[in-house]
Amino acid sequence: MKICLQALNLNKPLWLVVISLIFSSGNSQASSTELSTKNSLSSKDIPYVLLISIDGYRWDYTEKYSPSFIAKFKKQGASLKSLRPSFPTTTFPNHLSIATGRYPMNHGIVSNKFYNPELKRSYSIRDAESVADSEFYHSLPIWGLAEKQGVKTAPYFWPGSASHIQGVKPSYNIEYEHKASHETRIKTVEDWFKLPEEVRPHLVTLYFHDVDGAGHGHGPNSDKVQKAIEKVDHSIEKLVNNLEKLKLPINIIITSDHGMAELKPEKIETILKTTEQEKLFADFMIQGNGYLVSFRKRKDIDATASVALLNSAASHFKCYTPSTTPKELHYRNNPSIGDIVCLADRGWSISAKVPRVSKGSHGWSQYDGMDMHGIFYALGPNFKENLQIETQENVNIYPLIANILGLKIEHEIDGKLENMQALLN
Repeated sequence: MKICLQALNLNKPLWLVVISLIFSSGNSQASSTELSTKNSLSSKDIPYVLLISIDGYRWDYTEKYSPSFIAKFKKQGASLKSLRPSFPTTTFPNHLSIATGRYPMNHGIVSNKFYNPELKRSYSIRDAESVADSEFYHSLPIWGLAEKQGVKTAPYFWPGSASHIQGVKPSYNIEYEHKASHETRIKTVEDWFKLPEEVRPHLVTLYFHDVDGAGHGHGPNSDKVQKAIEKVDHSIEKLVNNLEKLKLPINIIITSDHGMAELKPEKIETILKTTEQEKLFADFMIQGNGYLVSFRKRKDIDATASVALLNSAASHFKCYTPSTTPKELHYRNNPSIGDIVCLADRGWSISAKVPRVSKGSHGWSQYDGMDMHGIFYALGPNFKENLQIETQENVNIYPLIANILGLKIEHEIDGKLENMQALLN
């Protein structure tokens, strides 16, 4: 399963046809100006990175469900025991932590849905306009860093890639389409790598949602999760086998944003239990349910006293002001978090009034057990073989990829290359 090192040579008419096929869709975000831009001369000798995200793939799923290709990929390459996500352990915050090397409180996407008081606007993963609004994003993603240094990129369905963060957009990008088939995704990635050297992206990302959806709907111990894993496993195998034929120095990383916990319908708790609490919090904007509920005051109210009132009747959650949340969560001192944040105990669901419970979910502390942990498996010319090291944080992926691509990081990040250095040749 080694990725070979020789460069592919395509004649010009063919690569022009390939570009036409890739960007004939109305979903394309690339302009003709971008297509004419070439990789810098210094970037031509650097290797390639394909970053694949399997949403909701828990750290132990490979051993639990034995997907044939992913299991072989993990064994042959370099891996972590588990990948510790950032808090909250949800999709958009963690895809941005992987892409920026920063915790959510620093990159700005503090939840899948939140209100930013400085912008006076709400952000939601289901609102395409807010997702594309660059003002919500505070950190430069890895594709932005690469593009600034003359290296072309192509993030496919990666959260945040539709926005021109810090005025930079990827060379190739496609708007998110939830129903896009695996075949379409695979073919697009293959076509990108078939482009001639001067316009071929050196960083490509790919995203699969199937495993997360099955985990929510049926729980992490279900046949549906196993079938979803088998489907993704087959697709990744097909993609990798096809890429091997190109003889390019591609480093392939398979990772995930978070894990999944099984939930029980009886493990629910209402936050506002008394008439006194309901009366006081009528003057708050309340968001969230499940693992986290945030309160934003509409008028001058003592948040500390309000926290004490909430905690006085709490059994399976605890409330904080943003400056007093547990330090290890790195979830504080960001105005988008709210004036009060209540965090549920692992496996418990909370809401202001009536909690909703699915059969599986995520979002809880990454330090309370390992159900929230994901995976990191890597194989390619820059990685050692048959090696596993201990659990690391997902913010460390950013400096790792930057190192492989020869990129200079001259801005502040939370990740450290030294934590992943042992994986590299």
